[in-house]
Amino acid sequence: MTESAITRRSRRREAIIAAAQRLSISCGYSGFTVEDLAAAVGVSRRTLFNHVASKEEAVLGALPVLTDEQAQTLRSGGPTGDLFEDLLETALRCLRADEDDLEDWQRLHDVIERNPELILRVKAHVEELYELIVEHLSARDGVDPDRARLALTLVGGLVQRSVEECIADPTKGPLRPRIHTNLSLAREILTARG
Repeated sequence: MTESAITRRSRRREAIIAAAQRLSISCGYSGFTVEDLAAAVGVSRRTLFNHVASKEEAVLGALPVLTDEQAQTLRSGGPTGDLFEDLLETALRCLRADEDDLEDWQRLHDVIERNPELILRVKAHVEELYELIVEHLSARDGVDPDRARLALTLVGGLVQRSVEECIADPTKGPLRPRIHTNLSLAREILTARG
């Protein structure tokens, strides 16, 4: 596949996700069909399913995933050798934090607020991802499952707070710098005496 074909495919998938999310916000998740979505994007049902596996995938978009390469890097003690930093960097990559599209985060937030039945699906996905990361971290020297879970919980809290801030006030900047700002604040809190 050529670079332009890959770019076209990616853009079409993004258009499908954006349209599915707009329909979910305006009509509710149950208020539109796959045919309505295909018509909104201007593609056939078949073309739609060449880009997304289901209506749910179209609405939720690209939820975070751990790639095989990221998993292997975590297992082998990378990318930096520091458990917390490795988890944070992996989380940023899973969340595609360098794409800096806060509009996508806001739209997904709006979808979930309008369609609370999707919270359980997102929660289940995140829990599966959490356990997968714990499994890979536990393969590292000196990292047992309890240590892996605590480190991941700390990173998860930091990421969650940062995403919430980005959604509430997009002028605070992109996700990656916001996370690093909050990490600095967390370190100050953890090292403060009194």
